[in-house]
Amino acid sequence: MLIRPLSRCHPGLFDYWDGNWIDCELEIVAGGFRGGFRADLRSEEFYTFLQEVEGLTRAVQGTASFATMEGRIALSLTGDGNGHIRVAGDAIDVAGTGNRLQFGFDTDQTYLPPICRSLEHLLAAFPVTGTADN
Repeated sequence: MLIRPLSRCHPGLFDYWDGNWIDCELEIVAGGFRGGFRADLRSEEFYTFLQEVEGLTRAVQGTASFATMEGRIALSLTGDGNGHIRVAGDAIDVAGTGNRLQFGFDTDQTYLPPICRSLEHLLAAFPVTGTADN
């Protein structure tokens, strides 16, 4: 799965609730299936996922999850403690009423550090703004 951030949805806003939306292109290739769609995702969703993937990188056992406010994409990486990672995902092309693709595949722990680096680059370009308290 590839998530390509394009731009902030509200570039002039820096509060937590409006300033963290990112317009993204998503591409999913799973077995014989291929699809793509655009979705607005949030900076703090990527931040939380980065923290969880970093934890999975250290422990190699447990789960790192990416879930979005609008439910457009959900992804989990589950480590078995022996270096194997199970990826399970769910994508919806239109929030609430769209088509759903559920997918899964196996990989290994060597893919976790590049995922972390990609998330770090994304967050350097689109850092979390504001706080939920405001």
